[in-house]
Amino acid sequence: MRTSFKLFSVFVLSCILYSCQKVVNINLNAASPTLVVQANISNQPGPYSVVLTQSVGFTTPNTFPAVTGARVIIEDNVGNADTLKESPAGTYTGSKLTGTPNRTYTLLINANGNNYTSVCTMPAPVNIDSISLKYIPLNGSNSVFISFKDPATGNNYYNGVEIVNRVVKNQDWTLSDVGFGVNGHEITGPISSGGYQLKSGDTATILLECIDVGMYNYYNSLYNASGSSGIGPGNPTPANPPSNISNGALGYFNACAITSRSIIIP
Repeated sequence: MRTSFKLFSVFVLSCILYSCQKVVNINLNAASPTLVVQANISNQPGPYSVVLTQSVGFTTPNTFPAVTGARVIIEDNVGNADTLKESPAGTYTGSKLTGTPNRTYTLLINANGNNYTSVCTMPAPVNIDSISLKYIPLNGSNSVFISFKDPATGNNYYNGVEIVNRVVKNQDWTLSDVGFGVNGHEITGPISSGGYQLKSGDTATILLECIDVGMYNYYNSLYNASGSSGIGPGNPTPANPPSNISNGALGYFNACAITSRSIIIP
């Protein structure tokens, strides 16, 4: 669940920006198969992977065919490039690039005779000051709280991931500081999605991903559509999140800077 935050010097009911779009007259089964891209590069050690699949009809079982034989390249704005190799089918992996904050990365794909492009700039990372365990009466369970200081300048966008004992438990938490006048303030709040109990001896790891506005819009739309948001409209709609891939492809290219902290549950 995405979470509202208590700011140490400014109280904001919700730091999450969202938008509602009315979607009508969509015949999902009539849509032609579309390339679906899942591509990531970060400031963490590689290798980096791009997964290519093909969309299926709305009522078709969720088995997405791999797109094989594509040419996939990731390059940065200082002259480095990596042509990714396919293994296994539909997954393209490269290890020549080093993800570096403040560099701009371009994803180039040629698949089934069509060209696709995406450009994403990796933001600077934001350090996690602390994580702690607190009891939330509303959920009736303990939750991991994160605390970090939003940079004093610029627009910043975040995606949070909670991993418990190496299993991802929650990755649908987003935050934007745009329009709230919170630059330079310490931010703290729960990142746990609930629905499970943290037990003594568990190891919880929190990842704070600094993302660009395109990825923020993608994640935010995705979480609203899935109904996982704890604030704002959560009614599922038959609309795809706004992709940052050209030529009508679905999915995303995410160049993000990650920081992390871990806690062992007492």
